Amino acid sequence: MKKIISLFVALVMVFVLTTGTQAQAAGTANDKAISVSLNGEKVQFGENGPIIEKGTTLVPARKIFETLGYDVSWDKENEVVLAEKYGLSVALQIGNLTAYINGIEVELAAAPKVYNNTTYVPLRFISETIGFNVEWQGATGSILLTKEYSKGYIWKVEKDGVEVHLLGSIHMGDEKMYPLRDEIEQAFDNSDHLVVEVNIAEGPDEKTAAEIQAMQVYSDGTTLKDHVSAETYARLQSFLVELDLPTNSYDTFKPWAIYLDMANYVSLSSGYQGGLGIDMYYLSRAQLANKPILELESYKSQLNIFDSYSKELQEQQVNEVLDGIFGITETTAETDTSLDALANLWIQGDDAGLEELVASVEESPELYEKLLTNRHTGMLEKIEGYLGNEKKESYFVVVGYLHMLGKDGLITQLKEKGYTVTRI
Repeated sequence: MKKIISLFVALVMVFVLTTGTQAQAAGTANDKAISVSLNGEKVQFGENGPIIEKGTTLVPARKIFETLGYDVSWDKENEVVLAEKYGLSVALQIGNLTAYINGIEVELAAAPKVYNNTTYVPLRFISETIGFNVEWQGATGSILLTKEYSKGYIWKVEKDGVEVHLLGSIHMGDEKMYPLRDEIEQAFDNSDHLVVEVNIAEGPDEKTAAEIQAMQVYSDGTTLKDHVSAETYARLQSFLVELDLPTNSYDTFKPWAIYLDMANYVSLSSGYQGGLGIDMYYLSRAQLANKPILELESYKSQLNIFDSYSKELQEQQVNEVLDGIFGITETTAETDTSLDALANLWIQGDDAGLEELVASVEESPELYEKLLTNRHTGMLEKIEGYLGNEKKESYFVVVGYLHMLGKDGLITQLKEKGYTVTRI
């Protein structure tokens, strides 16, 4: 009988504790009337408002994600909320303190839960993941979500009633670059075509992929040791050891291919992904809108540029990436070329900073010529073709921002050719 009474008391206590928690949560939501504002506009949650659990504010998942512009789906079997928007996916599971951002694990301060038949998720995690600042004003029970929209680099080019918008892109990005300002989004929405350097959303076909693979390796019986100094080779071995990879992993590859591989490693390690770059963002949007996608270049034409670099330039680029990996910086450099600095240039839309960056590339004549000016001829030919199209269709052209300014930049040359060019 005592055991039965004990079980009954235990059940009652659990029920009481649970009820108390729910009552406390409900009281927090209703009595204190927590409010959430997004860039000054109050979010209307309806009957199921925010609640606080263990010092963490939770809000209805669907409402907050949709307010932030995300598509939301619910996996009933696994109790997972999935929110997606243009290359960024966020997955949260009921009762799980681990969330996933693009497949990467992130720890939560409080687990998602179901309350009043509504799925609740931690507000700060959601907001900061998407790049918003979160400010708690305890006196009024208000939470302010704020973010300045990225300015970016965009110009409108006009001729005889035809408009082409040129958006300077950064190919590897992170969530802090979003959202973009309305003028950029509207220019895309109003365009008939999206134009990118290469349609990275599709990837190369099987034949091209095989050709690219062959292009990256030596086929003449030589190896990397025959093409770089002993010092550079030793540094590469040290890098591979840090990754627990065989020290001969790069032996068959050309230095430019190794440079691209290491640069990608550095980007990912720093939190920058191609999936969050401006190119991929608009490729995703174009696919969703069934907007035609055109290319200025191709996978092979771009890689041919790297393959054409001199032996000296290839080795120099490898060592520059290694310097960054091993924490060696050039103290006399006037231009900050860290990934954060490059992203911040884009976020701020800093024309003067971009001019300085282009000038720093110009200090290496071979790099400047092959990476920038040689490519501008073909790009300009296509852009001028868009401006002269008889159907008067509009084009939204996304090109790396290094191509825009400077004495040989696309914008500079279009102005010199007499087109009406307006910085937006």
